[in-house]
Amino acid sequence: MLGKQFQLRKINFSIKHAVSRFFISFVLSFLIAYIPSYEALSSEACSMLFILSFSAFLWMTGAIPSFAVSFLIIALEILLLGYPDLNFDSNSKEWLYYLKPWSSPLIFLFLAGFILAIAASKTKLDLWLAKKVLFFFGNSPNNILTGLMLTTFVLSMFISNTATAAMMMTMLIPILKNMKESNPFQKGIILAVVVAANLGGMGTIIGTPPNAIAVGILGDNAPSFLEWMIMALPPGILILLILRWVILKKYTSTEKIINIDKIKKIPHYDDSTTDFSKIPTIPSWKKSLVILVFIITILLWLTGPLHLVPTTVVALFPIVIFTIFGIITSDDIKEIRWDVIILIIGGLALGSGVVKTGLDEWLGLQINLQNLNLFLIVCLFSMIVIWVSNFMSNTAATNIMLPLIVALVSSMGESIVSYVVISVALCASCAMVLPVSTPPNAIAFSTGKLNAKDFMFIGLVAAIVGPVFILSLLSFYA
Repeated sequence: MLGKQFQLRKINFSIKHAVSRFFISFVLSFLIAYIPSYEALSSEACSMLFILSFSAFLWMTGAIPSFAVSFLIIALEILLLGYPDLNFDSNSKEWLYYLKPWSSPLIFLFLAGFILAIAASKTKLDLWLAKKVLFFFGNSPNNILTGLMLTTFVLSMFISNTATAAMMMTMLIPILKNMKESNPFQKGIILAVVVAANLGGMGTIIGTPPNAIAVGILGDNAPSFLEWMIMALPPGILILLILRWVILKKYTSTEKIINIDKIKKIPHYDDSTTDFSKIPTIPSWKKSLVILVFIITILLWLTGPLHLVPTTVVALFPIVIFTIFGIITSDDIKEIRWDVIILIIGGLALGSGVVKTGLDEWLGLQINLQNLNLFLIVCLFSMIVIWVSNFMSNTAATNIMLPLIVALVSSMGESIVSYVVISVALCASCAMVLPVSTPPNAIAFSTGKLNAKDFMFIGLVAAIVGPVFILSLLSFYA
Protein backbone atom coordinates (compact mmCIF):
# COMPACT_ATOMS: atom_id res chain seq x y z
CA MET A 1 0.00 0.00 0.00
CA LEU A 2 2.84 2.34 0.86
CA GLY A 3 4.41 1.67 -2.54
CA LYS A 4 1.17 2.58 -4.31
CA GLN A 5 0.90 5.83 -2.34
CA PHE A 6 4.47 6.70 -3.28
CA GLN A 7 3.78 6.05 -6.98
CA LEU A 8 0.63 8.17 -6.82
CA ARG A 9 2.51 11.06 -5.23
CA LYS A 10 5.20 10.76 -7.88
CA ILE A 11 2.60 10.90 -10.67
CA ASN A 12 0.88 13.92 -9.11
CA PHE A 13 4.24 15.63 -8.72
CA SER A 14 5.10 15.16 -12.40
CA ILE A 15 1.64 16.27 -13.52
CA LYS A 16 1.92 19.37 -11.36
CA HIS A 17 5.20 20.32 -13.00
CA ALA A 18 3.84 19.59 -16.47
CA VAL A 19 0.91 21.92 -15.84
CA SER A 20 3.29 24.57 -14.54
CA ARG A 21 5.46 24.35 -17.66
CA PHE A 22 2.38 24.48 -19.86
CA PHE A 23 1.04 27.56 -18.06
CA ILE A 24 4.40 29.35 -18.10
CA SER A 25 4.78 28.58 -21.82
CA PHE A 26 1.32 30.02 -22.46
CA VAL A 27 1.97 33.21 -20.49
CA LEU A 28 5.36 33.86 -22.09
CA SER A 29 3.94 33.28 -25.57
CA PHE A 30 1.01 35.61 -24.86
CA LEU A 31 3.37 38.32 -23.64
CA ILE A 32 5.57 37.96 -26.73
CA ALA A 33 2.72 38.01 -29.24
CA TYR A 34 0.05 40.33 -27.87
CA ILE A 35 1.50 42.77 -25.35
CA PRO A 36 3.99 44.73 -27.54
CA SER A 37 2.56 46.96 -30.25
CA TYR A 38 4.15 45.59 -33.41
CA GLU A 39 4.12 47.87 -36.41
CA ALA A 40 3.01 46.41 -39.76
CA LEU A 41 1.96 43.16 -38.07
CA SER A 42 -1.66 42.09 -38.65
CA SER A 43 -3.81 40.49 -35.96
CA GLU A 44 -3.57 37.16 -37.79
CA ALA A 45 0.23 37.39 -37.80
CA CYS A 46 0.21 38.21 -34.07
CA SER A 47 -1.88 35.11 -33.45
CA MET A 48 0.54 33.07 -35.54
CA LEU A 49 3.46 34.48 -33.54
CA PHE A 50 1.67 33.30 -30.40
CA ILE A 51 1.18 29.80 -31.86
CA LEU A 52 4.82 29.64 -33.00
CA SER A 53 6.15 30.77 -29.61
CA PHE A 54 3.76 28.56 -27.65
CA SER A 55 4.65 25.43 -29.61
CA ALA A 56 8.38 26.19 -29.34
CA PHE A 57 8.19 26.55 -25.55
CA LEU A 58 6.11 23.37 -25.22
CA TRP A 59 8.59 21.37 -27.31
CA MET A 60 11.54 22.75 -25.36
CA THR A 61 10.03 22.20 -21.91
CA GLY A 62 8.35 18.88 -22.68
CA ALA A 63 5.21 20.00 -20.89
CA ILE A 64 3.14 17.70 -23.09
CA PRO A 65 4.18 14.94 -25.52
CA SER A 66 5.78 16.23 -28.71
CA PHE A 67 3.07 14.82 -30.98
CA ALA A 68 0.39 16.48 -28.83
CA VAL A 69 1.97 19.86 -29.60
CA SER A 70 1.26 19.21 -33.29
CA PHE A 71 -2.42 18.66 -32.55
CA LEU A 72 -2.46 21.85 -30.49
CA ILE A 73 -0.85 23.83 -33.32
CA ILE A 74 -3.53 22.83 -35.79
CA ALA A 75 -6.32 23.38 -33.26
CA LEU A 76 -5.07 26.89 -32.47
CA GLU A 77 -4.62 27.74 -36.16
CA ILE A 78 -8.21 26.69 -36.85
CA LEU A 79 -9.49 28.58 -33.81
CA LEU A 80 -7.49 31.81 -34.12
CA LEU A 81 -6.88 31.98 -37.87
CA GLY A 82 -9.63 29.89 -39.44
CA TYR A 83 -12.34 31.98 -37.81
CA PRO A 84 -11.36 35.68 -37.87
CA ASP A 85 -12.24 37.41 -34.59
CA LEU A 86 -13.60 34.05 -33.36
CA ASN A 87 -16.73 34.61 -35.42
CA PHE A 88 -18.10 31.08 -35.73
CA ASP A 89 -21.27 32.32 -37.45
CA SER A 90 -19.35 33.57 -40.47
CA ASN A 91 -19.59 30.24 -42.33
CA SER A 92 -15.93 30.72 -43.19
CA LYS A 93 -14.18 27.79 -44.85
CA GLU A 94 -10.77 29.27 -44.09
CA TRP A 95 -10.19 26.71 -41.34
CA LEU A 96 -9.97 23.94 -43.94
CA TYR A 97 -6.63 25.37 -45.09
CA TYR A 98 -5.02 24.41 -41.80
CA LEU A 99 -5.94 20.76 -42.23
CA LYS A 100 -4.05 20.47 -45.53
CA PRO A 101 -0.81 19.22 -43.89
CA TRP A 102 -2.66 15.99 -43.06
CA SER A 103 -2.98 15.25 -46.78
CA SER A 104 0.52 16.34 -47.71
CA PRO A 105 2.14 14.01 -50.28
CA LEU A 106 5.16 13.97 -48.02
CA ILE A 107 3.22 12.09 -45.34
CA PHE A 108 2.55 9.18 -47.71
CA LEU A 109 6.21 9.11 -48.69
CA PHE A 110 7.25 8.84 -45.06
CA LEU A 111 4.50 6.27 -44.44
CA ALA A 112 5.99 4.11 -47.20
CA GLY A 113 9.33 4.32 -45.43
CA PHE A 114 7.78 2.93 -42.27
CA ILE A 115 6.05 0.15 -44.23
CA LEU A 116 9.34 -0.85 -45.88
CA ALA A 117 11.01 -0.86 -42.48
CA ILE A 118 8.34 -3.08 -40.93
CA ALA A 119 8.51 -5.52 -43.86
CA ALA A 120 12.31 -5.72 -43.60
CA SER A 121 12.15 -6.24 -39.85
CA LYS A 122 9.30 -8.76 -39.97
CA THR A 123 11.07 -10.96 -42.54
CA LYS A 124 14.43 -10.28 -40.86
CA LEU A 125 15.78 -9.02 -44.18
CA ASP A 126 17.76 -6.37 -42.30
CA LEU A 127 19.42 -8.97 -40.09
CA TRP A 128 20.09 -11.29 -43.02
CA LEU A 129 21.73 -8.46 -44.95
CA ALA A 130 23.83 -7.42 -41.94
CA LYS A 131 25.11 -10.96 -41.49
CA LYS A 132 25.98 -11.28 -45.19
CA VAL A 133 27.92 -7.99 -45.17
CA LEU A 134 29.75 -8.74 -41.94
CA PHE A 135 30.96 -12.17 -43.10
CA PHE A 136 31.98 -10.65 -46.42
CA PHE A 137 34.29 -8.14 -44.71
CA GLY A 138 35.93 -10.71 -42.45
CA ASN A 139 37.02 -10.86 -38.81
CA SER A 140 39.77 -8.27 -38.47
CA PRO A 141 38.78 -5.33 -36.20
CA ASN A 142 39.06 -2.71 -38.96
CA ASN A 143 36.97 -4.78 -41.37
CA ILE A 144 34.35 -5.57 -38.73
CA LEU A 145 34.00 -1.87 -37.97
CA THR A 146 33.71 -1.05 -41.67
CA GLY A 147 31.07 -3.74 -42.24
CA LEU A 148 29.02 -2.62 -39.23
CA MET A 149 29.13 1.06 -40.18
CA LEU A 150 28.35 0.41 -43.85
CA THR A 151 25.37 -1.83 -43.06
CA THR A 152 23.99 0.52 -40.42
CA PHE A 153 24.45 3.60 -42.61
CA VAL A 154 22.67 2.07 -45.64
CA LEU A 155 19.81 0.59 -43.62
CA SER A 156 19.25 3.89 -41.79
CA MET A 157 18.67 5.59 -45.13
CA PHE A 158 15.42 3.65 -45.55
CA ILE A 159 14.66 2.28 -42.07
CA SER A 160 14.35 4.30 -38.86
CA ASN A 161 17.67 4.73 -37.09
CA THR A 162 16.05 3.46 -33.90
CA ALA A 163 15.06 0.12 -35.45
CA THR A 164 18.41 -0.16 -37.23
CA ALA A 165 20.40 0.52 -34.07
CA ALA A 166 18.33 -1.99 -32.07
CA MET A 167 18.84 -4.66 -34.73
CA MET A 168 22.57 -4.01 -34.98
CA MET A 169 22.94 -4.22 -31.21
CA THR A 170 21.54 -7.75 -31.50
CA MET A 171 24.40 -8.47 -33.88
CA LEU A 172 26.96 -6.96 -31.51
CA ILE A 173 26.11 -9.05 -28.43
CA PRO A 174 27.85 -12.25 -29.61
CA ILE A 175 30.78 -10.22 -30.98
CA LEU A 176 31.26 -8.45 -27.65
CA LYS A 177 31.16 -11.75 -25.78
CA ASN A 178 34.06 -13.04 -27.89
CA MET A 179 36.22 -10.05 -27.03
CA LYS A 180 38.30 -9.38 -23.93
CA GLU A 181 36.60 -7.08 -21.43
CA SER A 182 39.70 -4.90 -21.40
CA ASN A 183 39.63 -4.39 -25.17
CA PRO A 184 38.69 -0.72 -25.85
CA PHE A 185 37.38 -1.83 -29.25
CA GLN A 186 34.19 -2.94 -27.49
CA LYS A 187 33.31 0.72 -27.04
CA GLY A 188 34.47 1.47 -30.55
CA ILE A 189 32.10 -0.86 -32.39
CA ILE A 190 29.13 0.26 -30.29
CA LEU A 191 29.89 3.91 -31.04
CA ALA A 192 30.39 3.00 -34.70
CA VAL A 193 26.82 1.73 -34.90
CA VAL A 194 25.53 4.86 -33.15
CA VAL A 195 27.38 7.18 -35.53
CA ALA A 196 26.32 5.29 -38.66
CA ALA A 197 22.68 5.09 -37.53
CA ASN A 198 22.52 8.83 -36.86
CA LEU A 199 24.30 9.84 -40.07
CA GLY A 200 22.58 7.31 -42.36
CA GLY A 201 19.29 9.17 -42.06
CA MET A 202 20.84 12.13 -43.88
CA GLY A 203 20.93 10.18 -47.14
CA THR A 204 17.26 10.20 -48.16
CA ILE A 205 14.11 12.24 -47.68
CA ILE A 206 12.57 9.41 -45.65
CA GLY A 207 15.75 8.74 -43.65
CA THR A 208 14.88 11.03 -40.76
CA PRO A 209 12.00 13.44 -39.93
CA PRO A 210 14.09 16.66 -40.20
CA ASN A 211 14.66 15.85 -43.88
CA ALA A 212 10.93 15.46 -44.46
CA ILE A 213 10.17 18.70 -42.62
CA ALA A 214 12.71 20.54 -44.78
CA VAL A 215 11.17 19.18 -47.98
CA GLY A 216 7.68 20.07 -46.77
CA ILE A 217 8.65 23.63 -45.90
CA LEU A 218 10.41 24.17 -49.24
CA GLY A 219 7.28 23.00 -51.09
CA ASP A 220 7.59 23.33 -54.86
CA ASN A 221 11.25 24.32 -54.51
CA ALA A 222 12.15 21.11 -52.67
CA PRO A 223 14.61 18.68 -54.26
CA SER A 224 13.44 15.36 -55.66
CA PHE A 225 14.31 12.05 -54.03
CA LEU A 226 17.37 11.67 -56.27
CA GLU A 227 18.44 15.30 -55.94
CA TRP A 228 18.34 15.02 -52.15
CA MET A 229 20.59 11.93 -52.26
CA ILE A 230 23.03 13.67 -54.60
CA MET A 231 23.31 16.57 -52.15
CA ALA A 232 23.18 14.70 -48.85
CA LEU A 233 25.16 11.51 -49.42
CA PRO A 234 28.62 13.06 -50.10
CA PRO A 235 28.81 14.99 -46.79
CA GLY A 236 27.21 12.08 -44.93
CA ILE A 237 29.79 9.62 -46.26
CA LEU A 238 32.71 11.97 -45.60
CA ILE A 239 31.60 12.59 -42.01
CA LEU A 240 31.18 8.83 -41.55
CA LEU A 241 34.72 8.16 -42.83
CA ILE A 242 36.21 10.77 -40.53
CA LEU A 243 34.38 9.44 -37.49
CA ARG A 244 35.42 5.90 -38.46
CA TRP A 245 39.06 7.05 -38.43
CA VAL A 246 38.57 8.78 -35.08
CA ILE A 247 36.98 5.68 -33.51
CA LEU A 248 39.73 3.39 -34.80
CA LYS A 249 42.41 5.72 -33.40
CA LYS A 250 40.82 6.24 -30.00
CA TYR A 251 39.49 2.70 -29.47
CA THR A 252 42.23 0.64 -31.13
CA SER A 253 41.67 -3.11 -30.70
CA THR A 254 44.13 -5.08 -28.60
CA GLU A 255 43.11 -8.24 -30.50
CA LYS A 256 44.13 -8.76 -34.12
CA ILE A 257 41.33 -11.23 -34.90
CA ILE A 258 37.79 -11.28 -33.47
CA ASN A 259 35.62 -14.38 -33.70
CA ILE A 260 32.30 -13.56 -35.39
CA ASP A 261 31.10 -17.14 -36.02
CA LYS A 262 28.51 -16.94 -33.25
CA ILE A 263 26.59 -14.42 -35.35
CA LYS A 264 25.43 -17.36 -37.45
CA LYS A 265 23.31 -18.54 -34.53
CA ILE A 266 21.25 -15.34 -34.52
CA PRO A 267 17.91 -16.38 -36.11
CA HIS A 268 16.83 -14.51 -39.21
CA TYR A 269 13.69 -16.52 -40.05
CA ASP A 270 14.92 -17.76 -43.42
CA ASP A 271 13.92 -21.33 -44.34
CA SER A 272 16.78 -21.45 -46.86
CA THR A 273 19.22 -21.44 -43.93
CA THR A 274 17.30 -23.33 -41.27
CA ASP A 275 20.52 -24.28 -39.50
CA PHE A 276 20.73 -20.66 -38.32
CA SER A 277 17.25 -20.63 -36.81
CA LYS A 278 15.79 -22.28 -33.72
CA ILE A 279 12.31 -20.78 -34.07
CA PRO A 280 9.50 -21.19 -36.67
CA THR A 281 10.63 -19.82 -40.00
CA ILE A 282 9.02 -17.46 -42.45
CA PRO A 283 8.96 -18.73 -46.06
CA SER A 284 11.96 -17.49 -47.99
CA TRP A 285 9.71 -16.26 -50.82
CA LYS A 286 8.47 -13.51 -48.52
CA LYS A 287 12.02 -12.28 -47.99
CA SER A 288 12.61 -12.46 -51.75
CA LEU A 289 9.44 -10.47 -52.38
CA VAL A 290 10.49 -7.80 -49.89
CA ILE A 291 13.90 -7.55 -51.59
CA LEU A 292 12.20 -7.20 -55.00
CA VAL A 293 9.76 -4.54 -53.77
CA PHE A 294 12.61 -2.65 -52.07
CA ILE A 295 14.61 -2.60 -55.30
CA ILE A 296 11.66 -1.57 -57.49
CA THR A 297 10.51 1.16 -55.10
CA ILE A 298 13.96 2.69 -54.68
CA LEU A 299 14.66 2.55 -58.41
CA LEU A 300 11.36 4.26 -59.16
CA TRP A 301 12.17 6.96 -56.61
CA LEU A 302 15.62 7.48 -58.08
CA THR A 303 14.45 7.57 -61.71
CA GLY A 304 11.53 9.93 -61.15
CA PRO A 305 12.80 12.52 -63.67
CA LEU A 306 12.70 9.82 -66.40
CA HIS A 307 9.26 8.23 -65.92
CA LEU A 308 7.66 11.30 -64.21
CA VAL A 309 5.65 9.15 -61.78
CA PRO A 310 5.38 11.21 -58.55
CA THR A 311 7.31 9.82 -55.60
CA THR A 312 4.10 9.82 -53.58
CA VAL A 313 2.41 7.52 -56.11
CA VAL A 314 5.44 5.23 -56.02
CA ALA A 315 5.14 5.20 -52.22
CA LEU A 316 1.78 3.44 -52.52
CA PHE A 317 3.38 0.50 -54.37
CA PRO A 318 5.02 -1.26 -51.37
CA ILE A 319 1.98 -0.58 -49.19
CA VAL A 320 -0.34 -2.32 -51.65
CA ILE A 321 1.97 -5.23 -52.53
CA PHE A 322 2.87 -6.08 -48.94
CA THR A 323 -0.75 -6.11 -47.83
CA ILE A 324 -1.87 -8.22 -50.81
CA PHE A 325 0.68 -10.94 -50.01
CA GLY A 326 0.10 -10.83 -46.26
CA ILE A 327 3.52 -9.52 -45.33
CA ILE A 328 1.94 -6.47 -43.70
CA THR A 329 -1.20 -7.05 -41.60
CA SER A 330 -3.51 -4.78 -39.63
CA ASP A 331 -1.48 -5.51 -36.49
CA ASP A 332 1.66 -4.32 -38.25
CA ILE A 333 0.01 -1.01 -39.11
CA LYS A 334 -0.24 -0.34 -35.38
CA GLU A 335 3.56 -0.47 -35.15
CA ILE A 336 4.00 2.54 -37.43
CA ARG A 337 5.46 5.51 -35.57
CA TRP A 338 2.34 7.61 -35.92
CA ASP A 339 3.70 10.02 -33.32
CA VAL A 340 6.59 10.84 -35.67
CA ILE A 341 4.22 11.37 -38.60
CA ILE A 342 2.02 13.65 -36.46
CA LEU A 343 5.13 15.57 -35.39
CA ILE A 344 6.04 16.12 -39.05
CA ILE A 345 2.50 17.31 -39.75
CA GLY A 346 2.86 19.83 -36.92
CA GLY A 347 6.00 21.21 -38.54
CA LEU A 348 4.26 21.55 -41.90
CA ALA A 349 1.31 23.28 -40.23
CA LEU A 350 3.62 25.78 -38.55
CA GLY A 351 5.39 26.55 -41.81
CA SER A 352 2.19 27.06 -43.78
CA GLY A 353 0.71 29.25 -41.06
CA VAL A 354 3.78 31.48 -40.89
CA VAL A 355 3.68 32.02 -44.66
CA LYS A 356 -0.08 32.50 -44.98
CA THR A 357 -0.30 35.16 -42.25
CA GLY A 358 2.72 37.09 -43.55
CA LEU A 359 4.64 36.49 -40.33
CA ASP A 360 7.62 35.31 -42.38
CA GLU A 361 7.94 38.65 -44.16
CA TRP A 362 7.67 40.58 -40.90
CA LEU A 363 10.29 38.41 -39.17
CA GLY A 364 12.58 38.82 -42.15
CA LEU A 365 12.46 42.61 -41.76
CA GLN A 366 13.33 42.51 -38.05
CA ILE A 367 16.81 41.08 -38.57
CA ASN A 368 18.77 42.32 -41.54
CA LEU A 369 21.01 39.52 -42.74
CA GLN A 370 21.68 40.98 -46.16
CA ASN A 371 25.11 42.36 -45.29
CA LEU A 372 26.28 39.30 -43.38
CA ASN A 373 28.37 36.48 -44.84
CA LEU A 374 26.04 33.67 -45.95
CA PHE A 375 28.38 30.95 -44.69
CA LEU A 376 28.45 32.52 -41.22
CA ILE A 377 24.65 32.79 -41.20
CA VAL A 378 24.20 29.12 -42.01
CA CYS A 379 26.92 28.16 -39.52
CA LEU A 380 25.07 30.01 -36.78
CA PHE A 381 21.73 28.36 -37.57
CA SER A 382 23.38 24.95 -37.89
CA MET A 383 25.14 25.17 -34.54
CA ILE A 384 21.91 26.30 -32.89
CA VAL A 385 19.93 23.35 -34.27
CA ILE A 386 22.70 20.91 -33.25
CA TRP A 387 22.84 22.36 -29.75
CA VAL A 388 19.05 22.30 -29.32
CA SER A 389 18.75 18.80 -30.83
CA ASN A 390 21.08 17.42 -28.16
CA PHE A 391 18.52 18.25 -25.49
CA MET A 392 15.28 17.57 -27.35
CA SER A 393 14.02 15.66 -30.37
CA ASN A 394 15.77 16.81 -33.55
CA THR A 395 12.35 16.64 -35.19
CA ALA A 396 10.94 19.16 -32.72
CA ALA A 397 14.09 21.28 -33.04
CA THR A 398 13.75 21.53 -36.83
CA ASN A 399 10.03 22.19 -36.46
CA ILE A 400 10.93 25.25 -34.42
CA MET A 401 13.94 26.41 -36.40
CA LEU A 402 13.05 25.95 -40.05
CA PRO A 403 9.99 28.29 -40.22
CA LEU A 404 12.07 30.98 -38.51
CA ILE A 405 15.00 30.40 -40.86
CA VAL A 406 12.79 30.63 -43.94
CA ALA A 407 11.35 33.89 -42.62
CA LEU A 408 14.78 35.40 -42.00
CA VAL A 409 16.39 34.46 -45.33
CA SER A 410 13.34 34.57 -47.63
CA SER A 411 14.49 37.85 -49.20
CA MET A 412 17.80 36.31 -50.33
CA GLY A 413 16.34 34.21 -53.13
CA GLU A 414 14.92 30.71 -53.53
CA SER A 415 18.29 28.99 -54.03
CA ILE A 416 19.67 30.53 -50.83
CA VAL A 417 16.56 29.53 -48.86
CA SER A 418 16.88 25.94 -50.10
CA TYR A 419 20.59 25.87 -49.25
CA VAL A 420 20.04 27.13 -45.70
CA VAL A 421 17.00 24.91 -44.96
CA ILE A 422 18.60 21.70 -46.30
CA SER A 423 21.90 22.44 -44.56
CA VAL A 424 20.26 22.99 -41.19
CA ALA A 425 18.07 19.89 -41.59
CA LEU A 426 21.13 17.74 -42.34
CA CYS A 427 23.08 19.23 -39.44
CA ALA A 428 20.32 18.11 -37.07
CA SER A 429 21.54 14.54 -37.67
CA CYS A 430 24.95 15.47 -36.23
CA ALA A 431 23.55 15.99 -32.72
CA MET A 432 24.80 13.07 -30.61
CA VAL A 433 26.67 14.57 -27.65
CA LEU A 434 24.56 13.06 -24.85
CA PRO A 435 23.35 9.52 -24.14
CA VAL A 436 19.78 10.82 -24.58
CA SER A 437 20.41 12.98 -27.64
CA THR A 438 19.06 10.35 -30.07
CA PRO A 439 17.36 6.94 -29.75
CA PRO A 440 20.48 5.12 -31.07
CA ASN A 441 22.52 6.84 -28.34
CA ALA A 442 20.07 5.66 -25.69
CA ILE A 443 20.08 2.11 -27.07
CA ALA A 444 23.89 2.02 -27.04
CA PHE A 445 24.05 3.48 -23.54
CA SER A 446 21.74 0.72 -22.27
CA THR A 447 24.43 -1.87 -23.06
CA GLY A 448 26.39 -0.64 -20.05
CA LYS A 449 29.61 -0.53 -22.07
CA LEU A 450 29.65 3.25 -22.60
CA ASN A 451 29.68 6.28 -20.36
CA ALA A 452 28.70 9.88 -20.96
CA LYS A 453 32.28 10.89 -21.80
CA ASP A 454 32.33 8.52 -24.78
CA PHE A 455 29.26 10.19 -26.26
CA MET A 456 30.64 13.62 -25.44
CA PHE A 457 33.86 12.97 -27.34
CA ILE A 458 32.37 11.52 -30.52
CA GLY A 459 29.44 13.97 -30.37
CA LEU A 460 31.71 17.01 -30.25
CA VAL A 461 33.72 15.71 -33.21
CA ALA A 462 30.48 15.21 -35.18
CA ALA A 463 29.19 18.66 -34.15
CA ILE A 464 32.39 20.32 -35.41
CA VAL A 465 33.17 18.25 -38.50
CA GLY A 466 29.54 17.75 -39.61
CA PRO A 467 28.57 21.38 -40.35
CA VAL A 468 31.90 22.07 -42.07
CA PHE A 469 31.41 19.33 -44.67
CA ILE A 470 27.65 19.82 -45.01
CA LEU A 471 27.83 23.58 -45.55
CA SER A 472 30.90 23.41 -47.77
CA LEU A 473 29.61 20.71 -50.14
CA LEU A 474 26.06 22.07 -50.30
CA SER A 475 27.37 25.53 -51.18
CA PHE A 476 27.97 24.21 -54.71
CA TYR A 477 24.18 23.92 -55.13
CA ALA A 478 23.34 27.34 -53.65
